[in-house]
Amino acid sequence: MRRLLILLGWSLLFFTEGLNAQLLPNIEIIRALEESDRYIASGQSQKALIALHKGLQLKNTTESDTLLSHLYNNIAIVLARYNNFTGSMSCFHKAGEIEATYNYKKRGKRFISQFSYQVNYARAEAESIISDEILEIMIQAHINQRTLKPSEEIESEPIDPFSIVDAFLDNKVASHYALLILIKQPIAGQKKTNTGLGEVGHSFISLIKYNEDQSAVNKTFGFYPESGLLIPVNPIAPKAKSVIKDDSFHDWDQLLGKMVSKAQFEQILEYIDHNISNQYHLSHYNCSDFALTLAQIAAIEIQDTVGPWPLGRGDNPAYMGQSVLSGKYLNLDTKNKEGLFSCSNNLFTKKNKK
Repeated sequence: MRRLLILLGWSLLFFTEGLNAQLLPNIEIIRALEESDRYIASGQSQKALIALHKGLQLKNTTESDTLLSHLYNNIAIVLARYNNFTGSMSCFHKAGEIEATYNYKKRGKRFISQFSYQVNYARAEAESIISDEILEIMIQAHINQRTLKPSEEIESEPIDPFSIVDAFLDNKVASHYALLILIKQPIAGQKKTNTGLGEVGHSFISLIKYNEDQSAVNKTFGFYPESGLLIPVNPIAPKAKSVIKDDSFHDWDQLLGKMVSKAQFEQILEYIDHNISNQYHLSHYNCSDFALTLAQIAAIEIQDTVGPWPLGRGDNPAYMGQSVLSGKYLNLDTKNKEGLFSCSNNLFTKKNKK
């Protein structure tokens, strides 16, 4: 009997040590993810990325698909806030299926989203578009940045519209494609179409072609009225020639992204090639109309995008952004939100001045 108890005790000890050996790596990753969740919610992207970098280094010590999904989804959010859309959408794809639920709190007249996630990691080994080695280099580069954004805002400059299509004709075999819709509201978190000081917001697009050799092509651009006019575009004079500008460094409040098919991507490029020089019209074909047209080709539906302004109404960034913020969108390929990446930039989180 005594020998039996001794054997039982040793067995229990070895079992406990083995269990602890399995749980300890998970605990470290869970702590890193909890830290990143807090920093993401408060807009502290660099601190979030430091925690996620630690989690990425520990990823091979866990077999939990749920933790890996959470890890890559959080990296996707933070890289998006650095305008690194190539890395962001790659991580979103690798995260598997994420279902976001939305909770809100109100700060004055502004609505701020608080996301919670239900993870369904459908693939035991999710397909990698960009290797973890390249991803780690990206993350380290952003951690070394002193600030998230340049100290001075970089103004979007006009570009040759046909250079967008030409950039994707790189004679390389593609593995995946992505489209992102980015929205800068006049006042983030509010359905207000203008600030009263001429600020009406902006909607723009980012396209990505991932190649089998781990390279990628990314173009981020928007549709604008011609600048320098004697009378700027306004509700009484709503028409102007259009220009395309490079929006790679443009701020945004809400993002909606999707991995698209080869056929959808080629149709998007074809539309750009034939319609990029369309006339700008404040009410009928503005930056939001342009973005929504490309979203429709990608089978993305954003609801409730039309709103009024003095002497006019139409699609606009204020209503578009608020709809994405509140989850009023649909992936028409799946008939639900599956396969769509939504993200807020927390630009409307006020910080106390020191």
